[in-house]
Amino acid sequence: MIQLAQETRAGWCVVAVQGRADAEAADELENGLCAAVEQHPRVAVNFWSLSYISSAGLRAVLQGARAAEAKGVEFVVCSASEAVKKVLDMSGMHYVMKIQEHLPC
Repeated sequence: MIQLAQETRAGWCVVAVQGRADAEAADELENGLCAAVEQHPRVAVNFWSLSYISSAGLRAVLQGARAAEAKGVEFVVCSASEAVKKVLDMSGMHYVMKIQEHLPC
């Protein structure tokens, strides 16, 4: 199960993601991130409350990052929990998208 919440902060759309980004939740995550990219010039994905991410979840985030790149939208993944940070590091996602420790706003 996954929950997405959006708020605007200092010119950024912050998408807070909570729960598990697994195969069952991947479409919802991708749709939520792509919708944020369509509506905002800067999107920060807050993974602080995300407890798990699978390869399907990684693909969903990658699709959001690709949509952002296509539209010229600034896109950053931040505040990942330790478990999620480990998966992001091992998968090499930092080579294809911006990942940082803290929210940019």
